[in-house]
Amino acid sequence: MLKIKRHFKKDRRLENRLCIRFRADFGWKCGLVRRENQQVASFVISHVQRWHDPKLQWEPEKFNGLKQVVMPQYLVWVPKLFIYNSMDTKNMLTEDRYDVRVQHTGHVKINIPQFVTTLCRIDIDLFPFDTQGNAEWEVMNVTVRQMKFMEDGEYRAEVHYILHLNRRPIYYITVIVVPTFLISALSILGIFSPGSNDGPRNEKVSLGLGSLLAMTVLLDIVAGAMPKSNSIPLLGFYIIVVIMLCAIGVAISMALLGMSRSYIQTEQLPSKMAYRPRFPDLAAIYNQLIEVSRAQRTYRERMERSQWSLRVEKEWNKIFSRIDHVFLFLFQSANVLVLLMFLRYAFIPVPELPEDFTV
Repeated sequence: MLKIKRHFKKDRRLENRLCIRFRADFGWKCGLVRRENQQVASFVISHVQRWHDPKLQWEPEKFNGLKQVVMPQYLVWVPKLFIYNSMDTKNMLTEDRYDVRVQHTGHVKINIPQFVTTLCRIDIDLFPFDTQGNAEWEVMNVTVRQMKFMEDGEYRAEVHYILHLNRRPIYYITVIVVPTFLISALSILGIFSPGSNDGPRNEKVSLGLGSLLAMTVLLDIVAGAMPKSNSIPLLGFYIIVVIMLCAIGVAISMALLGMSRSYIQTEQLPSKMAYRPRFPDLAAIYNQLIEVSRAQRTYRERMERSQWSLRVEKEWNKIFSRIDHVFLFLFQSANVLVLLMFLRYAFIPVPELPEDFTV
């Protein structure tokens, strides 16, 4: 054994220059931490290096048939290899705890487990249905690219390992998408519900404003989970569109509220032209009301003002009830359409990696 160790002197590497070919394999164990808002990812990798060193050969016949030895790392020369875009690299063991496996043919193997924190650029355009080129992620593919370049008169080599990670969106769908859709659907139903026309219409506006506040909180949750970028994720677009849809509904409801109050304060029944365009079934009611008003003009003048106001309000509410039906159908259809357009990105195939992709 002592005779074999004489072959493993690092200083002998300086006597003659040798061309040594080596191979590095990276086994990705798991992604422990992924801080998306900082665009940083941490991994535990198994860094395996293999190379052939002619000066580490021996004849097994001279050493009792010994064909392989295992010895500490510091006794042999090890290629210097590092991850270029890493922010921090920590070895899982100290240097004196690593062992190398040396064959009698001069082939050397070493396994170095490391905890690596790297910069990880994130494309959030299709969040949460995004696929990144870097228990929430599913590994779709691994791309390896080799690059050679000249630096300070010497050739350098870089190997890029690009992990294609597909996000599992079930968490964001159940926590953000489903509540957003339910809040918007109930908000639109409450704003344009014809059954609430018998009471004050300003309660609809209060309901719409409360729904807008709830969806704004959901949008803030999405913004806190995403990195600061010049693009808005798909989930953010969806929530913004739903907020705008509800805001337009609240604005229309406020306009209808103002029109309803102004018409009721005139203490006049709706004109015949108001019934004809979209409400032909109310034309007969209008004619009957006119006949009754003419026949009982004297009695009507002595009616209590409050009773007349209630009748006028009831008639105008019939008009606005039909209008609410129309807007309820339009806005609920738009709400469902926006949800379907958002969910269609869940079925888009994994995009091809562009040729100019850089880590």
